[in-house]
Amino acid sequence: MSLKRTSVPAKTPSRLARFAAGCALALMAQAVCSLGAEGASITVNGVTFSDQQGGFILEKATGQGTLDDPFVLVERMTDPNGGTLSYIVPPEFGNHIGSQHHIGFALVKVIENATDIPWTSFELELQSILGTPSDYYDGLSFGQGSQAGRPFSAIGFNQVTVLDEPYDRIEFDHGKIPIGGRVTLRFVITEFDPLIEAYLLQRPGRPVASEPPKPGRKMLASR
Repeated sequence: MSLKRTSVPAKTPSRLARFAAGCALALMAQAVCSLGAEGASITVNGVTFSDQQGGFILEKATGQGTLDDPFVLVERMTDPNGGTLSYIVPPEFGNHIGSQHHIGFALVKVIENATDIPWTSFELELQSILGTPSDYYDGLSFGQGSQAGRPFSAIGFNQVTVLDEPYDRIEFDHGKIPIGGRVTLRFVITEFDPLIEAYLLQRPGRPVASEPPKPGRKMLASR
C-alpha cells in the first residue's frame, strides 16, 4: 500500500493575533519613550526640573530647596552655546528661603564643561515665557527685593553681578573653566505669583580671540 504524502500549508497569523502583536509592540515603544522622558525630568521635594529644552544633560537632583539644604542639580553642558533648564513649582511648595515672595527656593548648580571650549564666564537668565526676557511684572526673579541667600557665590569665578532690571540675570566672570572642568553656582529663585512653568537660560562665555599682531614695517636695506 502506497502512502500519499500531502503538504500542509504554513499557518498565517490571524487578524486577532496580528492585532495583539501590534499592541504589544506599541506598548513596548511607549514604555521606552516614558523611560526617556523620566530620564530628562527629575522631581525632588515636589519641584520638577527638566533638560528637555536641550543643550545639557541633567544627571542628578537632590535637596529640599532651603538655604541650609538647597536643591543641588548636577549637569553636563554639551552645547557651547548653552542650554535651558525648565522647572515647575507647585503653589503649595511655598517659600523655603524666608523672603517676602510666594515661592522661593535655594539652588546650587554643579555644571561640567562637556563642550569643546573653555569658559571664561557664565550667565544665568530667568524667563517666564521662553524667548521673552523676564520683566518686573511677571514676578519672577533671583530674590529681588530681599537679601535671601546673598551674596550669591561661585566656585570657578571670582565675580558675581546680579541684574534685576530690565531683565533678571546673573553674570559670573573673572575665572576660567577648562574643558572637562566643573563650575558650582549658588543663588535663589523666587516668584511673587505661582507660574505654570519657568525657564533658566544658561550661557557659558568663550574666550575672546585676541587680535593678531599687525605686521611691522620692513626696513629698507641701505645701498
